[in-house]
Amino acid sequence: MNAAMLTEGLNVTLRSKSDESGLVGREEIAEVVKSLMKGEDRKKICRRMEGLKDAAAKILSGEGSYGKSLSKLAFRWKNQKNI
Repeated sequence: MNAAMLTEGLNVTLRSKSDESGLVGREEIAEVVKSLMKGEDRKKICRRMEGLKDAAAKILSGEGSYGKSLSKLAFRWKNQKNI
């Protein structure tokens, strides 16, 4: 489930292929590692991670949706206690 989310959902990693018995061979692991270290896939993943990092920073900032929602919630709780 995690592998599918990271490879297909977020596109932030590569998924190694298993053989008929369900095992991943060392050649496949070496190929994936090489691709992540210096291949074109590395560049794509790095750009994607940078975009996700920036989006998370924006959301978590005081002016982002998370900060605004948290402020609204705290304000409601404060007003409910004063009633």
